[in-house]
Amino acid sequence: MKEDDFRKQLIKKLEELSTKMDALIQVVAITSRKEIIEKGKTKTDQIVILSDLRLSRKIIALIVGTTPESVSARLSQLKAKKKKTKKSKEEEKSDE
Repeated sequence: MKEDDFRKQLIKKLEELSTKMDALIQVVAITSRKEIIEKGKTKTDQIVILSDLRLSRKIIALIVGTTPESVSARLSQLKAKKKKTKKSKEEEKSDE
């Protein structure tokens, strides 16, 4: 193996490790505040909060206690609802 190939592989592995460490740091930070996030909030509210923190759907699912597919579905529903609400508000303004 050439030295250049070795360096490329090493850099790739280090980048993968860095990504995993970042995810781990986020999980530890969120988990330490889990009671605050959960207190009086629905799963949907929790998913929104964690999504706003730019956590992956997989990590959100682990924290909230659901599946990544459920997280994706809820976020899609919220996005559609928000879009519909925005559209109806724009229509109301144009009717005035």
